[in-house]
Amino acid sequence: MNPDSAAVKPASASSATSEELVAPLSALVTAEARQQFLSAHPALVSPETVLRLKDLVLRQLRSDPAQALTLAESCLAIAERLNHPESLAHGFRSKANALYGVGEHKLAVEYHRRAADVYISLGNHDELARTLSASIQPHLLLGQYDEAFAAAEEARRIFQASGNLWRLARLEINLGNIYHRQDRFTEALACYQRAYQELLSQPDAEAIAAVLSNIATCQITLNDFASALSSYQQAREWCERHRMPVLVAQADYNIAWLYYLRGEYGRAIQMLRNTREACRANDDKYHFALCHMDLSEIYLDLNLSQEAEETARQGAALFEALGMGYEHAKCLANLATALGQQGQAFRALELFAQARQIFVREKNSVWPSLIDLYCALLLCEEGRLFEARRLCASAFQFFDSSTLQGKAVLCCLLMSRLHARGGEIKEAVSQCSSALRKLADFDSPMLSYQADFQMGELLITLHQRKEAYASLQAAQQHLESLRGNMQAQELKIAFMKNRLAVYEQLIGLCLSGDAGAGGREQAFHYVEQSKSRSLIDLMFQSSQVQPRQQEGQSLLARNIRELREELNWYYHRIEQEQLRQQDRSPERIRQLQQELRQHEDQFVRVLRELPSSEAEAACLKAPDPLAVDEVRACLPEGGAVPEYFQIGDELYSAVLSRSVFEIIPVTLNSRVANLLRLLQFQMSKFQLGSEYVERFADQLLRATRAHLKELYDELIL
Repeated sequence: MNPDSAAVKPASASSATSEELVAPLSALVTAEARQQFLSAHPALVSPETVLRLKDLVLRQLRSDPAQALTLAESCLAIAERLNHPESLAHGFRSKANALYGVGEHKLAVEYHRRAADVYISLGNHDELARTLSASIQPHLLLGQYDEAFAAAEEARRIFQASGNLWRLARLEINLGNIYHRQDRFTEALACYQRAYQELLSQPDAEAIAAVLSNIATCQITLNDFASALSSYQQAREWCERHRMPVLVAQADYNIAWLYYLRGEYGRAIQMLRNTREACRANDDKYHFALCHMDLSEIYLDLNLSQEAEETARQGAALFEALGMGYEHAKCLANLATALGQQGQAFRALELFAQARQIFVREKNSVWPSLIDLYCALLLCEEGRLFEARRLCASAFQFFDSSTLQGKAVLCCLLMSRLHARGGEIKEAVSQCSSALRKLADFDSPMLSYQADFQMGELLITLHQRKEAYASLQAAQQHLESLRGNMQAQELKIAFMKNRLAVYEQLIGLCLSGDAGAGGREQAFHYVEQSKSRSLIDLMFQSSQVQPRQQEGQSLLARNIRELREELNWYYHRIEQEQLRQQDRSPERIRQLQQELRQHEDQFVRVLRELPSSEAEAACLKAPDPLAVDEVRACLPEGGAVPEYFQIGDELYSAVLSRSVFEIIPVTLNSRVANLLRLLQFQMSKFQLGSEYVERFADQLLRATRAHLKELYDELIL
């Protein structure tokens, strides 16, 4: 006996449950197996079975598209045996829906056409309209917009004539999808909003939740954060009211992502953690995995490398199990980035290679070149200059011809660094000059800082110290204009690991006399600016994960906060558009960049009106450093203040009193660091318990005093 035919006992279509139909028919993967099975079970060859299978296919599409296609093949096989026109049309449409579910859009359009032809011949206008409405999505994914609009208009005419409001609402959703695909977001939003209003009177809670999500997606693309947040919250309340916990968690996920886009990292992290647990409870594997991926993105932005590593590793395993290539590759790339941030270059390069292979297989055009740039940076740090140059040149070739000019600038800067490491200083200057020329066409304080700093270092190497001083001054001014460290990094592995290096170079040039008259005073000015910059960066990093504070803030300060969140929104939106898997639109990116520039100009205008005290409290402005004479005026008679600072491994001190101002070398930073390690080791012995401390109290005290005396001798002049 054929094993397929033994799977179910002969039964009428009406007596067989859905489960009894799904189990055996899902196993029939060949036409021959289906024919043998149907020959053994003639009672299943009926119009009723076709109708049952048609509905089963639609339900199965939500969870297992491949199984839905197998069921659709059986549905069509039964219809063909019946030679019953209406059943045949149902079979054609069922297969078309399943083909769309597995991404076979051309074949889906063909089977929709066959179904439509039969319904036309039967004069069955309602089923024809349903078929036309269902054909819209595969048409638009093939770029056949005229055909999609024609199908929508004909379906609308039929549904209006029959007064089928529910079908009209579903049609509006499909029509909105066409406009969305064409980047006509305002028109898409209008369609979704009409669908929402019409669905409110229909018993279709799930459709209302879906259309609210579509509305929010359009509002995000139109950069309307408040409306998008309101739509997602409305969707959440609707789903909670109708007891749809899976969709409640999905709404929470979307709300958390909105907060991430606005730079409200603390709120986003907490919501994603809560949503992750809800998805675990709901067995929503896809959104459970997405929470891990998005948390790893946020942790990378915050330089929390270990947390990013853990969540990216879990996300990669989850998406691999789900068979989702793009998301799996993205988690692998995040994992590699986290390891790269921690200095584990070899393992990071291995993971980047795995991710790159998957992105190529997924036909993603941007990520392979971005990974080449990341790998080139890691290889440079490892001293593998030849391999790094090859990958950097490959990445530049792609980015230079794309809209991602920031990445092209980074390629030039990295190539400049590679030439410098190889002793080819003139070639390094040429590449750095190319980066500066590109930066003349767009505003990026971070990249301008990096380019001017790199040029300054190269000019020092060429002994052009006055020109180097001018470049380093420009770099320092760009660094001070970064407005609270807001601007998104082009790379998540730092291209420059020490932002304060520009101050060290400037101080060194001032002390060597290359900055002109008043070198010591100017050096002291840069020392104070360096300390202010360091403090601002630390405060800003802490504030990113703290909840919003409104109490005690002026209206102007709250406006500044709102504008800062809007800038974060645009930085993240541009990055998303540049790296998206498909439907990347250069025009959309240019529009976002134009809107970003307008918001940045507005931010600068409003910031000028903000009192210095509030700007400093908001980490938007470093305090103005005191001049030498201003510090002296604060000192008592006979008092002095030492101000320590570092240039490379050398530790200096500016000693300032009412009558004396000297800048003198003190010791090596590595020497102080070693003495501190010895002191910390000695202090750790106090954790061994009270009995140990009491027994060896004298020895512990003598050793501790000895270490403190060594530090005193090194640091106090």
